[in-house]
Amino acid sequence: MIKEKLKTGIPGLDEMLDGGLIPGRTYVVSGASGTGKTTLALEFLMEGAKRGERIMYVALDEPPNEVVENARSHNWDLARIQVFDATPDILNYDKTPVRDVSTERKVEYFESLSPGIRKTSEKSPVDMTISTLQEMLKQELKIRRYTRVVIDSLTSLRYFYIRTSEENTSLMSFLRVLSDLGVTCIVTVQLPEIAKSDVEAHMARGEIRLLKWFDGRGLMRGLTIEKYRGSRHDNRLRLMKITDEGIVIKMPPQEGGEPQEATGNDVRKGQDAAAPETLEPPKLENSPQERPVPEPDPPPPPPDLAQGEDETPPQCSTGTQTDHPSQGGG
Repeated sequence: MIKEKLKTGIPGLDEMLDGGLIPGRTYVVSGASGTGKTTLALEFLMEGAKRGERIMYVALDEPPNEVVENARSHNWDLARIQVFDATPDILNYDKTPVRDVSTERKVEYFESLSPGIRKTSEKSPVDMTISTLQEMLKQELKIRRYTRVVIDSLTSLRYFYIRTSEENTSLMSFLRVLSDLGVTCIVTVQLPEIAKSDVEAHMARGEIRLLKWFDGRGLMRGLTIEKYRGSRHDNRLRLMKITDEGIVIKMPPQEGGEPQEATGNDVRKGQDAAAPETLEPPKLENSPQERPVPEPDPPPPPPDLAQGEDETPPQCSTGTQTDHPSQGGG
């Protein structure tokens, strides 16, 4: 029997997920650079903090103090969120002894961090690999019972922490450990502009994909649920915006009403959401809903015109496929 779902803190997204995320599973939030992956992941943690849960943010991309500064642009206070600084040390060219990560770095609250970036020279460099990070998380989750964990991002883990040719095997092992620990985990994954599924999306129990594109209105953003095992979900592309108060998702109109745009921040504050400007559906060329049907090839020329030469009939072009998510679950 599936436990009560965990709210993400973004009502529109919770509606798309049929109530939220199934607890104890690992989910991927994927998208190109600048699509809002970290913003969504932090809102997920803030919802847990609001409910009194023990939560942890694992920083692999940005130093934690920069995460705090960026959150202030949304008027968010991350003070009571626990963080593990897993950003890599920059070693000197000289041979420098390294120490185990668990002897040098601890999980602490954001409010306990110093305002500056941690400098390698302040402590002995540590040997940070996917194996050491995996073992640290296993030990930490044995000591303290976390309900929500964010790994930001798995892309950095792939590029900078795996020191073996068995890249995919190492990632599969890491994701399997997260699942075995029974914590609800979001891992962020950066995708190229033309995205393709990888081992992270294959192993995760669900994937939330963020998109951006340009049209006559400027930069547009969207969100899809690529897959969500064990649950019903909305498989349509929904428009979204990143505002000063967080993520805004445009939902379909209520029966007899106008289209609704839901923000997690408005619900947390108990205030009515101000009506943002209306978003029109994106006009994506050759999207799965509007892909043109190729016309049949023209017949070959009569024999008296061919003169023994092979002529290739012109082919109809269906255009260039844009970066658009596939529909359906996994």
